[in-house]
Amino acid sequence: MKPTRILLTGLLAALSINLAVAADSPILYDQLGGKPGVTKIIDDLLTHVLADKRINPIFANANIPHLKMMLVEQVCAKTGGPCTYTGESMAEAHKGMNINSAQFNALVEDLQMSFADNNVPIGAGNKLLAILAPMKKDVDHK
Repeated sequence: MKPTRILLTGLLAALSINLAVAADSPILYDQLGGKPGVTKIIDDLLTHVLADKRINPIFANANIPHLKMMLVEQVCAKTGGPCTYTGESMAEAHKGMNINSAQFNALVEDLQMSFADNNVPIGAGNKLLAILAPMKKDVDHK
């Protein structure tokens, strides 16, 4: 088994344990700071992504204000907030983009930097990553 798979397997196991422990915690949306907190996390994520030479070409022609709005809406909805996600499915939104695992992982790293920028507790950040991780199959096409 490659070291990356071992690390990923360990990370997923740790996330599973963390989710079980946090079952009685406030909803994740509130742990992330509600709408202002989620909006700031996404703002900082996009700042990191647009500065990240590994993946910023993917976003060269993106409508960044619309992307931001959809990401905030999606994170709000997925974390128990009062929003309804109105965007495309992840498979449809990423169709034909030929995003690979390295690029997907780079975005995850940028999201983790945004967590650090916003003092997101490790448990809350891990819970959000665990929610978003299943989307990889719809985004990563290589």
